[in-house]
Amino acid sequence: MNFEIILQLTSLLFIVVAGPIVILLISTRNGNL
Repeated sequence: MNFEIILQLTSLLFIVVAGPIVILLISTRNGNL
């Protein structure tokens, strides 16, 4: 595989994983949960 493809997949996976975690942390910190 190409290095650029691996880099894009890694960044995409990081965004997909980190998105809900950040939203959960913000909602928990604001007390909206």
